[in-house]
Amino acid sequence: MRRWRLNSGYSSLTDQRRTIAGTIPMLKHNMERNLREFAPWTPAQISTALWLDAADASTITLNSTTVSQWRDKSGNGRYATQATQANQPTYISAGMNGLGLIDWDGTNDSMTIDGGSTTLHAALSADNTYSMAWVLKADVISNSAMLLYVPENSFKFIVELKSDGGLYWGDTTSNYRTYSGGSFCAVDTGTFFTLIKTGSGAGDAYSAGTLKSSYAGSLAATPALTSAFILGTYAGGYDYNGKFAEIIISAYSWNTTERQNVEGYLAKKWGLQASLPNDHPYKTSSPQVD
Repeated sequence: MRRWRLNSGYSSLTDQRRTIAGTIPMLKHNMERNLREFAPWTPAQISTALWLDAADASTITLNSTTVSQWRDKSGNGRYATQATQANQPTYISAGMNGLGLIDWDGTNDSMTIDGGSTTLHAALSADNTYSMAWVLKADVISNSAMLLYVPENSFKFIVELKSDGGLYWGDTTSNYRTYSGGSFCAVDTGTFFTLIKTGSGAGDAYSAGTLKSSYAGSLAATPALTSAFILGTYAGGYDYNGKFAEIIISAYSWNTTERQNVEGYLAKKWGLQASLPNDHPYKTSSPQVD
C-alpha cells in the first residue's frame, strides 16, 4: 500500500531562508519606524529666525572663560558677538540641569546680534508677527533688566524683566504691549516664558506654559529698523544680571501645538517640567517627532 504524506510545504533549509529573507527587512523597517516615532523633538522641526543654545558648546567661542561669540543655530547667521573682553559674558559649563549657561554680570556685559543676510528685527517686522521662548536664571532683578533691545530713535523693540519678576514686552518705551507683575522670573531659579504676537492683533505672554497676560487690542506695525539687537543690556543702563540658557525666536506665530512642543522641549532639557501646569501634554514626557 502506498503511503500518502500530507505536504506541509515546510522545508527546513528553504523556509529558513525564506523566513530570514522576509523577517530581517521587516525588523529593519520596524526599527527605523520606531526610531522616527521616538526621535526627540527640537526647534529644528520649526522655522526659526534665531536660536541660541548655551548647552551646545560647539556654538560658543571662548576667550579664556568669557564668550566672544554665540552662534545662531537657525541657519540665518545671526550670531551674538562681543569683541571687547571686559564686556564679554562668562561661560559656565554645567550651570543648570548639568548644561552650559552664559552669565551676564549686571554691570557691562552685552552682546550684539549680527544681522546675517537681513537684520533680525527686519525679519520679525516683515508681517509684524513673531514668537519667542526664553530660558534664563536670574541672579538679581533689583532694577529693570533689558533682555533684548534695539537702540534706534524713539522706537524700541523691548523684552524687559522688572524688579518684581514681571515682564514688559513691547515695541516702544512708552507703549508696552504686555505686562504681568511678579510671575515670570524668580531670582536664582531656572524659569522660562513664551511670547507670541500675531500681526496687528493679540499678543500673549506665557510663563512656563500658563497664559499670564494678553494684549487684545490693535498693535501698531513694527517698522523694519536697521540697528542690530543688543542682548542683555540697555544703552546707558538696565543691565541684566543672570544667565541665559536658550533663546528661540520665529518670525511667525506658533500655534498651540508648536508652542507646547517648544515648552515641552525646553522644560525637559533644562529640568523645568515641575513648573509646567498639570494639564500640559509634556508635564511628564517630552515631545517626539511624528
